[in-house]
Amino acid sequence: MKRMYEFMCAEEHVTEQLIDEGIRTTVCKECGDSAIRILSTPRIKLEGITGAFPGAADKWVKNRAEKLKQEQKKAS
Repeated sequence: MKRMYEFMCAEEHVTEQLIDEGIRTTVCKECGDSAIRILSTPRIKLEGITGAFPGAADKWVKNRAEKLKQEQKKAS
C-alpha cells in the first residue's frame, strides 16, 4: 500500500513522496543524494478541549440551534 512519507537527505532537503510503506530510502528530488524516511508531525489542528476539528463544535451548535428553532415552530 502506498502512503505519503517525508524524506531527508544529508543536505537536509525535505521532500514528500507517495511510496510503498516498506521502503525506507529513496533518491532526493533536489540533489540526487540518498534520502532516508523521517518521522514528521501531522499537519492537522484539533481543538484543545474537545479534540474535534476547529469549527466542528461551532457547526454542531449552529445545527442544534436550527433544529430547536424548527421544533419550537412546529410545536406552536
